[in-house]
Amino acid sequence: MNNNELIHRCELLVQNRRAIQKAFKWENDAMLLAGSSFYVGMDLEADTNRLKFCEDVLKRKTGIFSAYRGNIKMPLLCKMATKENPEQYFAEIDEIVHQMKDIKWINNDYKILSAMTLRDHTDMENIPECLHEMLRLYEGMKKNHPWLTDGEDIPFAALLVTSGMDVEVLLAEMERCYQELGKKFRNKNAVQSLSHVLAVNQMDTTEKCRRVEDIFNQLKEQKHKYPSGFELAVLGTLAMLDVPIETLVTEIIEADDFLKKQEGFGTFNVGTEKRRMYAALMVMDTHVPPADTAHESLVNSVLALVIAMEVCVLILMTTTATTIVTVN
Repeated sequence: MNNNELIHRCELLVQNRRAIQKAFKWENDAMLLAGSSFYVGMDLEADTNRLKFCEDVLKRKTGIFSAYRGNIKMPLLCKMATKENPEQYFAEIDEIVHQMKDIKWINNDYKILSAMTLRDHTDMENIPECLHEMLRLYEGMKKNHPWLTDGEDIPFAALLVTSGMDVEVLLAEMERCYQELGKKFRNKNAVQSLSHVLAVNQMDTTEKCRRVEDIFNQLKEQKHKYPSGFELAVLGTLAMLDVPIETLVTEIIEADDFLKKQEGFGTFNVGTEKRRMYAALMVMDTHVPPADTAHESLVNSVLALVIAMEVCVLILMTTTATTIVTVN
């Protein structure tokens, strides 16, 4: 690997995962990795003492069977740990989740992830309006694709409304992307998620869909086949970048080859598909400034990075059995 910044990002992911894994030995390994990626996105080393402090806050504020201490725990702790006042951040997340209490068909994990997304990019006084727009967007998704749309699309809706784009504009562009991409990829759930991501990109519909396909095809040609499931959504974020396709493909391969040699990132640990998803995320990290979680008006590239990080969490959540079902 010749790209020093890409090396740095990959090494930071490995280092953060190792540190967090040592401090939280009994936590879900996949979610430890997801939490580690938030630190990489902000170009920070994981502070395990701070994470332990935040865990104590969570224990004081919630019951043992709380959803906050289930699948979403580690990404939540990582976000809390980067805030100046973790207790206040958690209280605000809990308040947003409380405002969603009547939406009983949404899995609590997805409520919490949506609440974190909204709080990170919206002032508290604007939350009710954002929740209204989030549900409007979700209802539009459901109307367009009733058999594909489920609770896992709610965090996407929460993320997209923070872009400030009109709901009807987003829905129309999602559908154009879905129709275009559906010709290439068979997994329609994955195509729908990818279309959500691409909808915020102002690029011409055909052009941005073509960029995703070109990245996918070139990786396959170079014997680094990228998964065609929900992981495609991360390629959608790369398509937003003003970077040549050949460069992106080369760097994904370099990152994948590097990570494959690291302990815990082999085929029988993270697995090839998830490792390549994280390789793509490391490339994204390399080309945009560190994600500023206090940024209220996200520029396109930073929004792309935020989407990529949170898509990784969402993908892992959809493949992790939910065993904790209560909020308090």
